[in-house]
Amino acid sequence: MSADAVSGRVLVVEDEAVLRGSMVRALAKVPGVEVEGAGTIAEALEVLDARPPALIVSDIDLPDRSGIELIGELSRRALRVPVVYVSAYLKAYRSSIPPHADVEVVEKPIPLEELRAIVRRRLGPAVESEAPAPFGVAEYLQLACLGRHTAQIEVGPGGRDGRITIVSGELWSAEDAQGRGEAAFRRLVQAPPANVHCVSRKGDPGPRDLQGGWEQLLLDAARAHDEAQAGRRGEAEPDEPDLSALDEPPAELPPPPEEFDVVWEKGVEALLGRRHEEAARWFGRARRLRPDDKRVDANLFRLAQLGFTPPEE
Repeated sequence: MSADAVSGRVLVVEDEAVLRGSMVRALAKVPGVEVEGAGTIAEALEVLDARPPALIVSDIDLPDRSGIELIGELSRRALRVPVVYVSAYLKAYRSSIPPHADVEVVEKPIPLEELRAIVRRRLGPAVESEAPAPFGVAEYLQLACLGRHTAQIEVGPGGRDGRITIVSGELWSAEDAQGRGEAAFRRLVQAPPANVHCVSRKGDPGPRDLQGGWEQLLLDAARAHDEAQAGRRGEAEPDEPDLSALDEPPAELPPPPEEFDVVWEKGVEALLGRRHEEAARWFGRARRLRPDDKRVDANLFRLAQLGFTPPEE
């Protein structure tokens, strides 16, 4: 075997038979790689249970269930198998997909040579590293909403501790032992990732008790959690922004991007990571690029309530 040859089994999950065949044949040309195809999640799970692969290449929109559910199925089986998602909807949202060491997303259609290069990279010499944390509620929520899927995020075995329902990419309802609606959603978002799974949802979703975009509801949940934590530490919420931070040197940020969507996504990412000062800087730039955007104004208002305002530039 050549020095740059790789070794391992690849599972290709794609419902279009012609495309699946092309992908299987293309990857089989990589030295040291054995390839198997599946047209549905059910077929893919049979392969996982019989002989787990070293890498999975999967579509997201599949006829029986969402390809996103492979992450949960791997977790249930205590398997660490990298997944490369190939989907047609990613062009506008690639930077919003939650980063994860074992998950990569590329846009369909993908040249077969590029697909082979990804497989060579993923199955190359093993590098010892700590296993990444499993997906939590926020990560599953982003994937399901960005992909416009109908799914249910379950906390605890079989959703025993609570569940969040998404219908066609829109947040629909949340329920836990203490109640329903936004209060339940905020509690469930804080669930440990090890207790969270995402499954397909079929049939009547029941009454809707969540209104608004998923991004804003996640941001509101993060803000409520921060305020609760501050309260437990005996810290009173300031009536005015804390000006003491002005005496500290500003955090270094990369040069401002020219596109509004990039700046907006950076701001959302910082907010979800509770990096409030950084978020205020990004949304301040977003406001200069698009002064009339109400989403930007809403986020800057909430950040100001927490004591964070964008610097004057």
